[in-house]
Amino acid sequence: MTTIRDIAKESGVSVSTVSRVLAGHPDVSPSTAAVVHAVIERHHFHVNRNASNLKRGNTSSILVIVKGRYNMLFAAMMEHLQAGVAATGHTVIAQYIDEDDNEVALAERWVGEIKPCGVVFLGADASHMGQSHLLGEKCPAVVLTNSLDVLVRPAISYVTTNDRAAAGSAIEYLLDNGHRRIGVIGGQPAQSAMSAHRQRGVVDAMAKRGVEFDLATQYIPTRFSLESGYLAAQRLLELVPDITAVYAMGDIMALGAIRGLYERGLKVPDDISLIGHDGIEPASYVVPKLTTVRQPREAIVTRGIEILMRHIGGDPTPVAEALDVEIVNGESVRCLAE
Repeated sequence: MTTIRDIAKESGVSVSTVSRVLAGHPDVSPSTAAVVHAVIERHHFHVNRNASNLKRGNTSSILVIVKGRYNMLFAAMMEHLQAGVAATGHTVIAQYIDEDDNEVALAERWVGEIKPCGVVFLGADASHMGQSHLLGEKCPAVVLTNSLDVLVRPAISYVTTNDRAAAGSAIEYLLDNGHRRIGVIGGQPAQSAMSAHRQRGVVDAMAKRGVEFDLATQYIPTRFSLESGYLAAQRLLELVPDITAVYAMGDIMALGAIRGLYERGLKVPDDISLIGHDGIEPASYVVPKLTTVRQPREAIVTRGIEILMRHIGGDPTPVAEALDVEIVNGESVRCLAE
């Protein structure tokens, strides 16, 4: 069956452009629109318009708030979101914010201005969600990749992975490969529930195996960026020079860490091992290929859209789902076990 991505590829445009053509947006040039329409007609492509008759909202737009301007996982998920939302007859309005911004406060403002029929959060903090006055029954919302400690009200749901268990699996992988002195590069637990859950998973896994772990020296809290991973890796070596492995809570951090370690004379994995988290595409193309905890990003997006459409259609029952992750074996972890 022909998909909106097929239409975009054959037309030589992006999925979002096809989405705008389907919605009749005036910001697409007539020549481009003509090419897209020709491809659509050639494939007898039809969009599911059932969602156009849904009960909520004054527009057919879905507001997507992306928390983290340099988050490569979210960049990949946006492509799936564009295609999935377009298939429901809706269009995406994307807003990119800093990872330290209050996404709910900004969502409240944009919901009032744009009046979308629903909101998708790529990244959100549970503590912020309870502050909302508009989200929920007035404007349904779905949070992707982050959990809410409690489902705060009807028509606010989340689809994520179990961050605590996922981080624990990364540590267990390193322990199974003979590593005992492990450093961790992560987010700010006081500011990010996701980082707090992953940090807890690290501590749990170490304790379960009877391995000492000092949060003050072996955990470097920082931002999710290449530069932050680069600097944090070097800081770890200053504090714990005898570490044999590093777990980076984001692949983007891990990629920066490779360079940071290299500049301190350590080559991955010959001199030090490294495991990431997320499963972004560049992790498969660096040298060495990164071993990582892969999140099922397409499944998260697909399920999130399904739940949001249900909310928009009038069912406010909140949904909380955590999907499984998997360890992707790369080339960045050296086995020290005999």
